Amino acid sequence: MKNGKRTFILTEIVLGLLVATLAFFMLYNKNEQKAERIAVVIPDIEESQWSAFKYGLKMASQEYGVNTVLISKANINMSEDEIEVVQQEIDKGADAIIVKMVGGSKEYSKLKKIQKKVPIMLAGESPDNNVEKKSAIPVTEPDQYDMGAALAGKLLENNNGNLRGKKIGIYTESSRSGADSKREKGVRDTLKDSGAKILWSVSRDEGIKKKVILQSQRKVDIVLALDDTSLVEAGEAAKQNNLSGAIVYGIGNSTEAVYCLDTRWAESLIVSDEFTAGYQCVAETVKKLRTSFYQMENQKVPYTILTRQNLFSQENQDLLFTLSQ
Repeated sequence: MKNGKRTFILTEIVLGLLVATLAFFMLYNKNEQKAERIAVVIPDIEESQWSAFKYGLKMASQEYGVNTVLISKANINMSEDEIEVVQQEIDKGADAIIVKMVGGSKEYSKLKKIQKKVPIMLAGESPDNNVEKKSAIPVTEPDQYDMGAALAGKLLENNNGNLRGKKIGIYTESSRSGADSKREKGVRDTLKDSGAKILWSVSRDEGIKKKVILQSQRKVDIVLALDDTSLVEAGEAAKQNNLSGAIVYGIGNSTEAVYCLDTRWAESLIVSDEFTAGYQCVAETVKKLRTSFYQMENQKVPYTILTRQNLFSQENQDLLFTLSQ
């Protein structure tokens, strides 16, 4: 009887030690859990137009304690590479993906399938016209249409609302860009009754294929450059007096774009808050990773209208600082 009682007590002690040991290791592993890994897949991430965006990623990553890995443009050159790179990052252990799409609806459909397993946030634009649907991939971007309308609105303001007889050319980086298309629609709708005539609308990618350059287009009074690459190129053409005196208005988010404005190669500049964009991409993704059943939402990014008069004003100091990071 005594032996049985002794055996029972020893068994209870052993079980107690095992439970305590298990609890210790569970607590230890929880404390030692690795930070979530978020892969950022953007083809041109090293270009200066993404400086503020990367700074926002960095600040949010530090605040939320996550590890963001930037995939350089050397890893993805064409739209067909896009899904492959995303899948490679997931295979390497990425818990979530932030991606700027370079493909179209085909690649978008593939991403939607991947999204069922790993959270995905689009940066900059979505090829889907129905991004408000719950089934669509969430996107962090400014109101593209509104930015185009604001650019045209500034042009109207500077001409007292009358552009009668003025000839306008529209220049964009890519014929496949959904953002540029929405911006152009904003421009056209705003200028509809202004009296101006839009002589041409060309994109850089199509121009390269046809060996046609910006300077070879028909003479216009105003060039509206609807993205950073186009604005910088148009500003450089204006600097070299290759636009026949045309005035440049544009949308951009790099130090080069700001320089074009400061040196009078551009008359006005619309700048989206890319620091906020980068920060919100991480913050919204972390919510999804850390909150059960949380549904990621589209994130709207503010923008600012810069002129030489307000370029170095106190209210724009933070914006200029993030662009230079």
